[in-house]
Amino acid sequence: MKKKMDYNDSKKRFKLYKAGKTWLIAGTVFLTLIGANLAANADSTTTDTGNNSVQNTQTVPNNQDITSADADQNNVTPISSKADDKNQTETTKGTDETVNEPINGDSNAVESNSTTTIDDISSKSDKDKDDVTTTAQVDSNNQNSTSLNTDNINKDKNVSTETSTNNHDDSVKSDSSTPTDNAKPDGWNADHTQYTQGGQLVTGVHNIDGTYYDFDENHNIIKNNYVQSQWGSWYMFGDDGRVVSGVTQWAGTYYYFDPYTYLRVDNNYVQSQWGTWYMFGNDGRVVSGVTQWAGTYYYFDPYTYLRVDNNYVQSQWGDWYMFGDNGQIATKVTPWSGTYYYFDPLTYLRVDNNYVQSQWGTWYMFGNDGRIVVGLADWTGAKYYFDPSTYLKVTNAWENVGYGSAYFDGNGQMDSINLFHQWYSQLNQGMPEGCEGASLQIAASVLGRYYNLADIYNTIGYGWNLTPYNGFYGNPWGGSSYKVQTVFASAMANKLAGMVSGIQDLTGAGVGTVIDELRNGHAVVTWANIDWNLYNQNDFHVMSIVGYSNGQFLISDPYAYSQKEYWIPTSTWAYVNANTQAVGWNTPRSMNLVIN
Repeated sequence: MKKKMDYNDSKKRFKLYKAGKTWLIAGTVFLTLIGANLAANADSTTTDTGNNSVQNTQTVPNNQDITSADADQNNVTPISSKADDKNQTETTKGTDETVNEPINGDSNAVESNSTTTIDDISSKSDKDKDDVTTTAQVDSNNQNSTSLNTDNINKDKNVSTETSTNNHDDSVKSDSSTPTDNAKPDGWNADHTQYTQGGQLVTGVHNIDGTYYDFDENHNIIKNNYVQSQWGSWYMFGDDGRVVSGVTQWAGTYYYFDPYTYLRVDNNYVQSQWGTWYMFGNDGRVVSGVTQWAGTYYYFDPYTYLRVDNNYVQSQWGDWYMFGDNGQIATKVTPWSGTYYYFDPLTYLRVDNNYVQSQWGTWYMFGNDGRIVVGLADWTGAKYYFDPSTYLKVTNAWENVGYGSAYFDGNGQMDSINLFHQWYSQLNQGMPEGCEGASLQIAASVLGRYYNLADIYNTIGYGWNLTPYNGFYGNPWGGSSYKVQTVFASAMANKLAGMVSGIQDLTGAGVGTVIDELRNGHAVVTWANIDWNLYNQNDFHVMSIVGYSNGQFLISDPYAYSQKEYWIPTSTWAYVNANTQAVGWNTPRSMNLVIN
């Protein structure tokens, strides 16, 4: 920054050389020559940029997509505040060498198309807009500050020395050169650190050798720094002193300077000199992480700074978001990784375990892992089935659900179920008293498990010295006794726990519990009466329930030589199951067993 010369001091300096009209004429000629030279040089770089010219009017997005209220309501951190915080760290003046090579050397990244301008803009204080330099706040947002062109330079062309001096403040460089008694030859000095023009050492920005250089108040060339010109605009000069354009490394990060205006480009997505595209924030720095731009959000990789497309990534504040094949943050149903996911339109977060409406009106179920559901799904206490081809909920139809054939009603809820199973005969296996074990064989077959009947009773243990509470009383191969030969549900589950995984005592279960087990693919072994009445307590018998439909249970009975299965009302089952008694024993009520 150059100190503004006091007007009286300026007059005194003039008197040291000449006085009167002669000096004034010489001064006018000097200024005219300098102005003409600057104008001519600036003209050589003025180009009609068309739609390639980047206007340096800095604006920041009006973060209206996610409000704080929305964020609090959804227990998420607003993207707007987090993305802004990421890019608000103050940059201090650095000494990094200016380079014109790809960031992180990635020159083969996929080229993306430039997107549209920002829809929502809001003003922001100069202090918040620019924090690149430690010596002054960058004010390249000024609508009247343009590039190194004739408009900037010629604006001072016809202004007298006194007027020009009065109009410059402390932050603006003086464009005057130091008059000397001994004129120097024009051109660079020996070490290329100073330049003489018209016999005088220059200060400020000058067009030299087809480019621009800047010289400080001591006439020394400025290198690798971001400085303010004599007309107020700010420019970056590289380590060779030349004005910089394109992507440039400085102060520990990267900036982009427009190739036509040389001004810093803020809050825009632009193509680098090596072809890849990068986003630069409202402070001019290259952007990484989730960033709001052009009315939506994008994600830029923290290592390559390239835009991330078609990927599910973690933001700088911890939440995960999906970005589509155009780089924009995804909402609603989105294809990815061979399936579909749903992202909330307000929070942009993935929706799990919910039934939601898509952007085209149809409804879909998304599971605990966020993936779209096919086949069976549990939701709000009921079971539904979603077509594997269309992903739509099935209604008023039978479907094969893997472990059985199920009917889904008009609301899509499973109403009826017939479990796929194998029927077993205790008689054909030579155990007229082995109904408990044969019923267990039927129930296990639903799960694709098969057990030998003799192994079941050998594991439980049997004999006349046992009781149904600790084993099988009697002989499953046959024998007579005035007491009923059986084993109760609790003892059976306890004795077979090591052999039959998932076996559970379900004593005390009602109709609703049994229906739920059936719908989940589990047959129920039940203690009842062979005729489903209580007239003869000697008809104590154990069977399996393998289906439910329209208020009835499907019974699979092992006491037969050929398959014996039939339907009984659930009310009949509940009454007999709760009240049947085995002669000679204090029989527990509502004994049942399940394998899951």
